[in-house]
Amino acid sequence: MYSPNADWYELPRQGPFRTFRVYYETSDRERVGAYVVLPTCPNGQGLLYLRGGTRNIGMVRPTRLMQFAQAGFFVMAPFYRGNLGGTGKEDFGHEDVRDATAAFDWLANYVDRVSVFGFSRGGQMALLLAHQRPVARTVSWAGVTNLVWTYEEQRTMQKMLRRFTGGVPEKNPDAYRVRSPLFVSPQGQVLLIHGRYDQNVRLRHATNYAARYPAQTELRIYEQAHQFPIQEKFVVTQEIIDWMINE
Repeated sequence: MYSPNADWYELPRQGPFRTFRVYYETSDRERVGAYVVLPTCPNGQGLLYLRGGTRNIGMVRPTRLMQFAQAGFFVMAPFYRGNLGGTGKEDFGHEDVRDATAAFDWLANYVDRVSVFGFSRGGQMALLLAHQRPVARTVSWAGVTNLVWTYEEQRTMQKMLRRFTGGVPEKNPDAYRVRSPLFVSPQGQVLLIHGRYDQNVRLRHATNYAARYPAQTELRIYEQAHQFPIQEKFVVTQEIIDWMINE
């Protein structure tokens, strides 16, 4: 089942797990690259890891995926369109959500159950995906839920967001709303992880989402900022894994 073909390229091992770079096609015919990490003791479940950042900022590292593979997940982590040999261009949560839906469909061919983990911009993508696909469990860590708030909070991102959306929120409200998972209900259960002192994605992104979808959402707030210390990051990730595995 895991034999590589023209779209599977095995990478040198950085641990006990076989790691590949794969390419898949989206519904709008873009070619997107991803890492795939195979577990040594599969639990029958898949984990779609959606990175934060844009372009080369926040690019996923295979070593980050290994904690999930250690728990038995078949892990897939897209680079998003236009990156590392992929076609097309990112647009921060609109057409590039197709990268996530196509990856979910790809992964579902190999496992019976797919959960999704997203960090920051990846949390935005994960929650938008959960509206479109029957995700088993969705985790958004420091995820963007309202892009207008991100525009207000992050002046260094404003030029980029205007380029992606075609303008400022007041002139292009629909372009910001369609990228904001706050306004679309999820399928399945959602876990929100957020640092109380996060200045990159403010806590209101999580609290307002949890308030809007209380029956489906659990919110866990930590006394941290956007990035957690490495040891706590490892511990919280294990808590997330336990939540995803256990019904």
